[in-house]
Amino acid sequence: MNETVVPVLPEMVAQIVDHSEMKLIGIPCIGLNDMGSKYQLAKDSLLGLSAHMPQIIEASVQYGMWPQVTGQNIPDTHAYILCVEVTTFDGIPEWFARMTIPAQRCVVAASKEGDFDGAGRVIDAYIAEKGLKVDHQGYPYTICERYRYNAEGFARYSLPIVSE
Repeated sequence: MNETVVPVLPEMVAQIVDHSEMKLIGIPCIGLNDMGSKYQLAKDSLLGLSAHMPQIIEASVQYGMWPQVTGQNIPDTHAYILCVEVTTFDGIPEWFARMTIPAQRCVVAASKEGDFDGAGRVIDAYIAEKGLKVDHQGYPYTICERYRYNAEGFARYSLPIVSE
């Protein structure tokens, strides 16, 4: 079993979402200049691949991943990797980014309008109210957002919740 079944997320309401370990393949978008076009090309490419790659679990569920490295705050070297979950890396062409994301819990808030900052404020308030601690915990990649095109659309993620 992969992701815990989550009903359509309510608009701008923070919730905790649990993920089992995930194998992801993706298309990197490098540099903030013209990021919208880079993202759209990656999205369309990933949606079209499912007919040719049976390893893809659900092409309409895509994850935006951030590498946890220096240079992420520099506009020209910022990296964003749009990914889909796969059952296996076997048979995946080598030009795709590949990552295995450990099981984790995150605070998530949906926004049909894709309001990244507004969803972030909702998440931050929830974390503060519940007294949660979040951190990248040494993970090389973290989920920044998820798109479920057949459900709520855009949802922003917190860093993983630290288990105590």
